[in-house]
Amino acid sequence: MVTLPGVIVEELSDDDKKAANAAVVHGSKLKEMEEHDIDQLLVNHEEIVFARTSPQQKLIIVEAFQRAGQIVAVTGDGVNDSPALKKADIGIAMGIAGSDVSKEAADMILLDDNFASIVTGVEEGRLIFDNLKKSIAYTLTSNIPEISPFLFFIILSIPLPLGTVTILFIDLGTDLWPAISLAYEKAESDIMKRKPRDPLGDRLVNERLISVSYGQIGMIQATAGFFTYFVIMAENGFRPTKLIGLRKDWDDTEYDSVEDSYGQQWSYSDRKKKKVPTATLR
Repeated sequence: MVTLPGVIVEELSDDDKKAANAAVVHGSKLKEMEEHDIDQLLVNHEEIVFARTSPQQKLIIVEAFQRAGQIVAVTGDGVNDSPALKKADIGIAMGIAGSDVSKEAADMILLDDNFASIVTGVEEGRLIFDNLKKSIAYTLTSNIPEISPFLFFIILSIPLPLGTVTILFIDLGTDLWPAISLAYEKAESDIMKRKPRDPLGDRLVNERLISVSYGQIGMIQATAGFFTYFVIMAENGFRPTKLIGLRKDWDDTEYDSVEDSYGQQWSYSDRKKKKVPTATLR
């Protein structure tokens, strides 16, 4: 046991070392440790201070944390920090005191050399990522309600529910500007409380976004659009069962005897006048 003024330092057993929440590892000690020992060190201790480490040891530390599934951020300003900055998930260099080599290796440069700017930068990056996902998800939702009318038009031979001009108006009027406005959304209240996203699974466009955009919202919009289409056609005399197989006669310019569900005959000009354009609900 070593006694210092006001401080008592005790040598711990191996079991006590594993039970400790924090640890301090000197560079000379780290040099003697194997890869397995470093991994166990990270598992057993929540807080670790590495002191007097060499550039190669800094790189070893970064790789050890990445093997443990952690997202690693490294700050540095010298040439010796470049390998660790390059290997880290987020390399942060000092803008004022940092060397040119460290700036080239880094992903983020602190122009004011203030560590508080790291939090601001991370928050801004998460906000941009979230808003891009919102814009992409909103844009993708219109694909199903725009494609399904043409599929029904081909498969069931019904009169075309949604024309190409109507689709153009939908894309320019209800897709473009709202999608752009989503890029200016403010940050969510819990944006800095989330864990770092998984770089392998949580991409900008992932399975969850596709399933929500196509399988849920897109299907709801398509259902609402077809409901509107069938209601309007029924109000004009054509019930849903009558529409199936009607496409050929409906689009024939020479055929003036298309009969609706009530026995009324429609000429080509009457069909075009009475056909009310239906659009997918947004």
